[in-house]
Amino acid sequence: MNPPPFRRLVSRAVVLSALATLGGAHMAQALTLMPAKDIPRTVSFGGACIGCDLSGRQLPSARFLGADFSGSALVGANLREVQFTGSDFSKADLTRSDLTGAAITGADFDGARLKDVRLDGARVRGVSFDGADFEGASLRGVTFSGVDLSDARNLKQEQLDGACTTGTVRLPRGLTLRPCPRD
Repeated sequence: MNPPPFRRLVSRAVVLSALATLGGAHMAQALTLMPAKDIPRTVSFGGACIGCDLSGRQLPSARFLGADFSGSALVGANLREVQFTGSDFSKADLTRSDLTGAAITGADFDGARLKDVRLDGARVRGVSFDGADFEGASLRGVTFSGVDLSDARNLKQEQLDGACTTGTVRLPRGLTLRPCPRD
């Protein structure tokens, strides 16, 4: 017998509240147990969720602090306005994900698949993209600083033309990035 809708809603709220008090490491692991595609906006993730499948998840405004999502699938995920701080997304698949307005600091995206990802308006600082695949990625309005794109794959000048830099950026041979205008 299924509980009434209100009871299911209250039960889910109690579970999420309990998980939040347990800490970020348990929260990341709990995501794979939750049947719903929508994740509350107040969630912070830490700990490890290596190889998790979070494809299609709604994670706008989430905070990833020291999280290890290496090898995870976040295909088509809504990651608008997220914060990735000191997190590992190496070899993760973020194909067709929306990271519009994201703040990405000190993260590792080595070998990540960023095909057709939308990074428009993102602020990217101190990030490594060694071997990351940028095929079809949208980089309009991205501000790069202290970023290594030198070994990025499928990165085109047309993509970089809409982005700018406020600091040092290593680029593949033949590509350039304009300085950001001063306010």
